[in-house]
Amino acid sequence: MTLQRRSGVGRFLRLTLIVAALLLPASVPFDRTISQALVGWRPAGVEALAQLATRLGDGTLTIGLPCVVGLFWVWRRDRGRGARWLLAGASVAGAGLLELLVKEITCRGRPTAADAGAFFSRFPCDPMDYAHASFPSGHATTAFALAALLALWHPRWAAAWLALAGLVGLSRVVLGAHFPSDVLAGAALGVGVALIVHAKVPRIRRDEPEGCERLSS
Repeated sequence: MTLQRRSGVGRFLRLTLIVAALLLPASVPFDRTISQALVGWRPAGVEALAQLATRLGDGTLTIGLPCVVGLFWVWRRDRGRGARWLLAGASVAGAGLLELLVKEITCRGRPTAADAGAFFSRFPCDPMDYAHASFPSGHATTAFALAALLALWHPRWAAAWLALAGLVGLSRVVLGAHFPSDVLAGAALGVGVALIVHAKVPRIRRDEPEGCERLSS
């Protein structure tokens, strides 16, 4: 049953990746309208929640947490789990590096920039400044990379992991830090990296027998 769930999550993530890639070009023209609507509707409680959600996508947490968990398991002499979590941290970091590379190329103005939404506004974008580091969203990239790996490891909780990553992405738009297409691109990049690593690196897969799966779920 667990293997069937994991296979189902993998198919869902691949389908999501395809849909995101198809929607991305069509979403760009609506970026300003959606962003202004979400930023305009921002009561104090929602803003506080968005601030909390956005911290969940910070690289310190999305990269650091898997590494800390991995080192814990290495210390406990469970090298299988340790290697898996450390590889997860490295995968999320790799997704973050790819996101930075794309930002250097696209050089898109953030919603708060004078040239908001414009691509290649300072090409080459070196050195990259905050105002022109909009596409894709780094928080969405790392949050979805980690969420996709956790969903593949623990398919029973897949909806929860992905929902948390979705909240991180939404918070970036609500706080006026990114456009919706930035978040969509970051989510696609993070999920794509997670799927490739999970498919190509056997040691990152969670393939315990069914009994162990029940005990650890």
